[in-house]
Amino acid sequence: MKLHGTVAIVAVREGAALARRLVGEGATVVLTGVDGDEAGRLLGDLEGGPGRVAFFAGTDDVDALVEFIAEQFVERPPVS
Repeated sequence: MKLHGTVAIVAVREGAALARRLVGEGATVVLTGVDGDEAGRLLGDLEGGPGRVAFFAGTDDVDALVEFIAEQFVERPPVS
């Protein structure tokens, strides 16, 4: 798992093959796009791989995308 600990952002429509490869290498892949049906099919295909996968609807709000990734995948140290 060469890419364990890496988060990649991949567009659903153009990046299915890339997403498969990244998840296979252990990366966390955040799919972006507006086609929820297509994303759902791809999510189903990718589940069970060594990496993790999630879907973020939309592509225009970069701040919301970064917040989503931070909330879902960034481990924060416990507060003392």
